[in-house]
Amino acid sequence: MIKTYLAMLSTDSNLTPSMLAEKVATIGGVEYKETCYGLLLEGEEETLEKVMDELRRMDPNRIFFKVRGYKIGDARICRAKRGGGPRPGYHVLGVEREALKNVSKALDSSELPTYAEKKKGKLNVDSLKKIIEKEEPREEKGKIDGGKKD
Repeated sequence: MIKTYLAMLSTDSNLTPSMLAEKVATIGGVEYKETCYGLLLEGEEETLEKVMDELRRMDPNRIFFKVRGYKIGDARICRAKRGGGPRPGYHVLGVEREALKNVSKALDSSELPTYAEKKKGKLNVDSLKKIIEKEEPREEKGKIDGGKKD
């Protein structure tokens, strides 16, 4: 099955879209188009996985991939066929690309937080009673049966 992916470089990467394009050209087997933010890749899914793995090795924490909804050269989003201007979704890509540098910094961090999963078990009766007692509103002295006095 033919798929199309977007390979987007983080803004803090030392690589350029041209460097990615050269690597893809040497590997072969997929169609590609260089863009200002990375590459569009199109081909058989198995071949694409191999190409994306090779690209990831170039800069593992600064190259990101996502599935693209349109094939390369699709007339519905082609600027030349639509009369110019940015293609739909271009401005969102710009915002996403800026956010990627923060993701890259987090991936580079050697102090990633670890979370221990709490053990889930049955709640015993005494623990349940304690929880209920904490949640019950305290009755005022002198009030019995919902506030009625004798």
